[in-house]
Amino acid sequence: MKKLICLLSTLFIFSCAFPSTKEGMTLVDYKSPKKIGEKVFIKESVGGSTTLPFWTSEIPNDNFTAAVKESLLNSKTFSSLANNWDDSWGLEIEILDVDQPLIGASFTVRTDIKYSLYLKGKKVYETTVSASEYATMEDSFFAVKRLRLANENSAKANIKKFIKELSKQNF
Repeated sequence: MKKLICLLSTLFIFSCAFPSTKEGMTLVDYKSPKKIGEKVFIKESVGGSTTLPFWTSEIPNDNFTAAVKESLLNSKTFSSLANNWDDSWGLEIEILDVDQPLIGASFTVRTDIKYSLYLKGKKVYETTVSASEYATMEDSFFAVKRLRLANENSAKANIKKFIKELSKQNF
């Protein structure tokens, strides 16, 4: 009996706090209505929490930044990534809030993310994007995985909304 309790406890602990993956947050089949520029430098995002309680999921800064980079390239918003912040485009990202439910069969997560776009060092556009998405019991029976999927879906929707808004700007 003690072995069973120990095994179940271990499974519970290792099933908790799954970070959102780059792959789950990346847009792969969306094309931007408008190309913004050739090269863009994207700073590592800030605000992604790594100190959440163990039963929650998180959006790590490095995974979100990588998802934004790939999404901007996949959508043809920019042609390539710059290696440094020079005379090209630059993007700063701040994860302001990830509103997650504590319990439920269906998890809806809202992400609020601020994007600041620069051209030659001058801020030319800033917006805060809010997007909500969900995951249900059909997506995963395990709550912690369902929460991770809801995080990824919300982050992906946020990136897509940002690209759509960006394509409407005149630079």
